[in-house]
Amino acid sequence: MSRFEAPWVDDVCRHCDPVFDAADVGFVRQALVDGQGRPSALLWEAAPSLFLARYPDSEIDRSYGDQWPDTPCLDYWAYLDLDERRCRIAVEGWRYPEFVVPLRGNGDVDGGAVAAVFAGILRVVVAPRREPYR
Repeated sequence: MSRFEAPWVDDVCRHCDPVFDAADVGFVRQALVDGQGRPSALLWEAAPSLFLARYPDSEIDRSYGDQWPDTPCLDYWAYLDLDERRCRIAVEGWRYPEFVVPLRGNGDVDGGAVAAVFAGILRVVVAPRREPYR
């Protein structure tokens, strides 16, 4: 079994979902897999009008030009290159370059690292996720 299977994805999402929830712009998540059933990307899609209202300095409306406000969603991608053990983060708004996060194969460690990048971009603060004592 690979370190990057469903439990790993679940752990990463448990760290990232609260970041997107805190942004409060209607983000909805999808997990994508490749032809062999391995995770290939995580996608969070935001409601454009909510995003622009919360982040007017993103100038997302200008980046879409004549297509605004008819764009159905704004994409925040975590592209997973599991062979190279890295995650490329690509987002809309603010014209950021892609961010690259090394992956260790530990969902909690990787999830925390990916979530920290998204939290920095979206300027949200989320309390660290803590496991209950057993």
